[in-house]
Amino acid sequence: MRFYTTKECEAWCEQLRVPLGDGGQLVRDPNHQYGLRCAFPPSFGQLLWLSRCIDTALQPRQHCLLWITGYGIFPSCENQHLYYRLRQSYGDYRLLHEAPGHLCLDYERAEVVTILHLSMLFGWDVHVIPAVGYGRAFVSHDEWVEIDFGDQRLFDETRQALENEELEVTV
Repeated sequence: MRFYTTKECEAWCEQLRVPLGDGGQLVRDPNHQYGLRCAFPPSFGQLLWLSRCIDTALQPRQHCLLWITGYGIFPSCENQHLYYRLRQSYGDYRLLHEAPGHLCLDYERAEVVTILHLSMLFGWDVHVIPAVGYGRAFVSHDEWVEIDFGDQRLFDETRQALENEELEVTV
């Protein structure tokens, strides 16, 4: 895993032609015709499952940028010690606001799931942007996730998986 500054995240998105709105905010990709929104599960124990589901929904993919754009919203929910120890295990000692991007290589699925899981637990906003693939996701501190797809089969499979867990899904 590599860590990117905001400017590096913006450059990465620009290089991949990922649309950015005013102030660097991500906007819906016009190539992703299918989208769904899902509330977090009622059981905090299901958040790891949801993190894995999001990762699976964005397969097949290559590198993936997880860009944390909101943090410090619920400080009492954050475990900064855990986050920074994880980050330090990759040799990066910068603060989250200095490098909010987490570039995970194609074989780093566990890292994608871990960053998603921590973001949900800590009440952070995170954009999940694969370099190549059929979708994108946004996880909100307001306890919902939105996933956009360019492939109807992946949309249908993800929707079915979420509904099988009895999660509230809107299209």
